[in-house]
Amino acid sequence: MRRLVVAMLVSVWLLGCGLKGPLYLPTPEQEREMAERKKRLEEREQREKQQQQQGQMSPQQPQQSEQPGQSQPAQQPQQSQQ
Repeated sequence: MRRLVVAMLVSVWLLGCGLKGPLYLPTPEQEREMAERKKRLEEREQREKQQQQQGQMSPQQPQQSEQPGQSQPAQQPQQSQQ
């Protein structure tokens, strides 16, 4: 019985390994880089949101629906009549 309990505890402990992020504290330089990256991402998202509101999406980036999981209807290709 004791072996079973120990085996179950070890298996639960192993399943939780690494699921909550890195097992070390980032250095100050890494923290600064992460903060800069987060700031750039927030700025880009804000610019994209403003562009969507103004209707000025760049032609290189397809317009995405704001709600994930919803697909846009496929556009039918135009057929030329001869």
